[in-house]
Amino acid sequence: MDLGQDTSFAHKVLDAVAVRSKVVMHNLANEGTPGFKKYVVEFEDQLRAELKGDKDFSSISPEVTRDESGTPGQNNVSEFDEMAILEKTRALHEIFTKRIGGYFSSMNKAIFGR
Repeated sequence: MDLGQDTSFAHKVLDAVAVRSKVVMHNLANEGTPGFKKYVVEFEDQLRAELKGDKDFSSISPEVTRDESGTPGQNNVSEFDEMAILEKTRALHEIFTKRIGGYFSSMNKAIFGR
């Protein structure tokens, strides 16, 4: 993967992380709402397919869908599960912001010699 593809990859992951964080916060805010069905973000399968294909990351984006699982009329939000997802997104955000920061730091050194 070249620098452009790698940066594009990291950018798409950060986009998905931002969407997933908002979705998790929305789910947590509605944990006590009777009948609320949580939302989920579909992204990893698209990313996996693109990594096996032509690696054109511009065509993928996170998709928010409703999870209708569980008993009809019952809230299906689990605080424990949502917090685990939020922790995963925090870790991914940290990893990929450092990764992108490293690219731009290297470019700055190459351009300005510092």
